[in-house]
Amino acid sequence: MRVLLLTHNVAGIFDDPDEALRPWADGLAALVQRTRADFIALHMQEVGGSRWRTCGLDGAAAVAGAVEAALPDHWSSGMMVRTDTAEDGFTALGSIYLVRRSAMQLVRLWRWKEAEGAAGAFESLRAADGPLVPQPGLPPRHCRHERFPRHLYGSTWSRKGYLLTRWQLGGGGGAVLDLVNVHNFHDESNLAALAAGASTYASCRQQALSLVTAALLGLRGGGAAGGGAAPAPASAAFLFGDFNFRLDLAHAVSLLCGAEGLQRARAVAAADATPLRLETSGGGGEGGDGYLLLGPKQFELSQPSLLARKLTELRGSDRELAAFSASAECALPLEELPLAFPPSYAYREGKGDGTPPDEAGWCDLLASKRCPAWCDRVLMDRTGGALVAASAVTAEYGHEPQPRVLTDHNQVYLAFSVESR
Repeated sequence: MRVLLLTHNVAGIFDDPDEALRPWADGLAALVQRTRADFIALHMQEVGGSRWRTCGLDGAAAVAGAVEAALPDHWSSGMMVRTDTAEDGFTALGSIYLVRRSAMQLVRLWRWKEAEGAAGAFESLRAADGPLVPQPGLPPRHCRHERFPRHLYGSTWSRKGYLLTRWQLGGGGGAVLDLVNVHNFHDESNLAALAAGASTYASCRQQALSLVTAALLGLRGGGAAGGGAAPAPASAAFLFGDFNFRLDLAHAVSLLCGAEGLQRARAVAAADATPLRLETSGGGGEGGDGYLLLGPKQFELSQPSLLARKLTELRGSDRELAAFSASAECALPLEELPLAFPPSYAYREGKGDGTPPDEAGWCDLLASKRCPAWCDRVLMDRTGGALVAASAVTAEYGHEPQPRVLTDHNQVYLAFSVESR
């Protein structure tokens, strides 16, 4: 069975569905066709877009319908999303799962306990309604969903959290996958992130990821807290979503603007809204000296091609995953295949000329709010890593350039195969 795990922050799709939804769904169908995927897990973040407070989740049904229409040969779960936007539980996470109809007999979905002490069990998709969620909703019998507690990120309320489902692929005795849709905390201020010492934002993200992995380990007992529940089969964990991993900003600014530029930036108060102009190193060229405008929510290079020229060095600033897995609090180390694609964030919505950015030209479409970073990832535990390593087809970890810039994150995916029994 060919598996496609795909994550995309879809705020821009919801903000402009008339222009963005059709090309986005067509792009998804093209990726599925190219990878010949039998099982597709589509994890989305920022469902509802920037207008969710006023419009709610009005567009969720249309997005789910567009995905289902684009892939008529696949059974669709419908969109798992919490439609109640009350602050106590809304995360703006949405997950859609699709299975090629000819392979449905090889896929089963875990049903969590119905009552305290009852054991969970796998169910055939043919016994489930199709779609599983006729209208957008969050069926607790088939998923676990939590918003991160407020205290992890100070006093600012945030729509961040995780959504977990469990699947068995390849028939009875086949591989068991715990699939977790994650949206982690972002950086509120570039200047605060530059402060000497470890970033407090990175520390918040590490705590949130520790919470997710601890919950995952707890649920591997079958989904019941005590009460004699039968243990679930041994599973491989795949966490994919918008982790908001940021580059070590001090290291990145030093690479772009030198040690003197970093010193000047750190001398500016974190609340100062006036952009600081820093000369860039190696960014001048024939057009004169380049510069970086840096503010709390501004990161704008006069010559974005400098990022492409320093991409290898900038990858060395991507340190949050390694720091998490090496931390004393980490109960479930996570890994991934090598990052061989450009940063997935940020792209300037609506500014493209219709040509997808390539390896050299992607930076021309950069937005200017935060430093580009590999925010969107597909991570796995060691069991998941072993499963991917055993794939009968060469595993592929990459990004899918947008046909035109529809949203400020690029899709990131992992494609591999599992054995059918």
